[in-house]
Amino acid sequence: MGKYEDYSPRKLYKNSRRGKICGIFSGLGEYMGINPLILRVLGIGALFITGPIVIVGYLLVSLLLDDRPYDFYR
Repeated sequence: MGKYEDYSPRKLYKNSRRGKICGIFSGLGEYMGINPLILRVLGIGALFITGPIVIVGYLLVSLLLDDRPYDFYR
């Protein structure tokens, strides 16, 4: 048995089932291990600071990320 056989990398997904709009902050919160509410508040704060750049970035990420696969045993 090799050193890297049990290695399974985490992948960033959007979580549309638990998300509010597209599920970006919910998926990012699962990936980072923090509460998605914190990320949503930071996103709203960044929206007031940078304006439409955050909206364009959010929409772009929502198009690029895959939706989280759901299986029956999880």
